[in-house]
Amino acid sequence: MKKLQSLFLLMIAAFGVMLSCDRSSPNEAALTPITLQLNWVPEPEFGGMFAALQDGLYVAEGLAVDIRKGGAQVPCAQLVASGQVPFAIVSGEEVLTLRARGGEIVALFATFQRNPMGFMLHKNNPIDSLEALWKSSSTIGLDPGMPFVAILNEKYGGKNLKMVPYSGAMATFLVTPDYVQQCFITAEPVEAKLRSVDAKVFSVEDVFNPYTAVIATNETYLKENRATVEAFVRATKQGWIRYLANPQKYNPAIVALNPSMTLEAMNIAADLERTLIVPTSGEAGIGQMTMDRWRSLEQQLVDTKVIPVSMSIEEAFFTADPSAAQAP
Repeated sequence: MKKLQSLFLLMIAAFGVMLSCDRSSPNEAALTPITLQLNWVPEPEFGGMFAALQDGLYVAEGLAVDIRKGGAQVPCAQLVASGQVPFAIVSGEEVLTLRARGGEIVALFATFQRNPMGFMLHKNNPIDSLEALWKSSSTIGLDPGMPFVAILNEKYGGKNLKMVPYSGAMATFLVTPDYVQQCFITAEPVEAKLRSVDAKVFSVEDVFNPYTAVIATNETYLKENRATVEAFVRATKQGWIRYLANPQKYNPAIVALNPSMTLEAMNIAADLERTLIVPTSGEAGIGQMTMDRWRSLEQQLVDTKVIPVSMSIEEAFFTADPSAAQAP
């Protein structure tokens, strides 16, 4: 009798486990798996996405998000335009350049409202402006394919510059007083300072100010998964609001993914990037994009022959709130 009772209890327990599994599986199965391909390694410039992941904001929207680290050789724009990943981080100029070649890429969310790109020099370098730099014979580590290089060449000449490939590393800069390199204003200059190398930065914002760290998708994916796209953007925006309010909460997890950047550097970078991310309309406008900004970028790319002709800008970006596209 005792054996029968034990067997009966075991059957009850097993049945309970089965019911428990049946209750949880639909919830897990209901999550839509998506991938976000970064164009660089995890850093504060992607803080809002990691905050949304850490706080379960994506899960709350029914999404299981996989954030993949990138690097200098990861062709994010091509990956998303071809549909190999549903979402990727690209630059505003990449969106228009690829669309001009027939690529099916659409911008969804603009992280940086002000261009965070610039050139980093040693503080004691006598060059005192971006114009003076471009008219000098300095050696500059940069990606020559960046559109702002063509714009600066047309504006200031640059015939005496010695352009060398940008590796993404700082080793040469740290030990070469007259060396110049392109930089992300909130990244390399912070790292240099923490290594006791004082640097100054010339932003390219005044001559070239596209949206940067743009989340993009594929036209077909957007058409077939609009609700998923809107949910992803919604959660990302809330993630950025949370991250900017308290980056120290989220940076340790980002450091764990990118130990080459210290926690101190990430905390400093997060403070610096706030004014580049939050638009004049305040946090409610985080991620916003306007028609005027896209048209201005298009004209610069046409003028410098980066793209051949004007295109239908209305199809280059998507916003769930139509009024946001008309904001000044």
